[in-house]
Amino acid sequence: MTHAFLLIVYLGQNIVNQDMYFRSIDSCKYYAERLNQQPAVPDRNAGDGEPKSKIYTAVCEPRKVDPKKTILYN
Repeated sequence: MTHAFLLIVYLGQNIVNQDMYFRSIDSCKYYAERLNQQPAVPDRNAGDGEPKSKIYTAVCEPRKVDPKKTILYN
């Protein structure tokens, strides 16, 4: 087992991706910051009183993984 950083990507409050592991927190944060700068996405299903768009939010979370079973990006 080794420590890695999981990039978790949300669109609004829904998780849309959580399968990218990085060896370095700096690499993970680079991609998180880039995703956090994306423009809002229109929400065609929003009802009255709900936001008409959703934003991406990406965070890095430390995890223990088996490097033999998990792809680790640099």
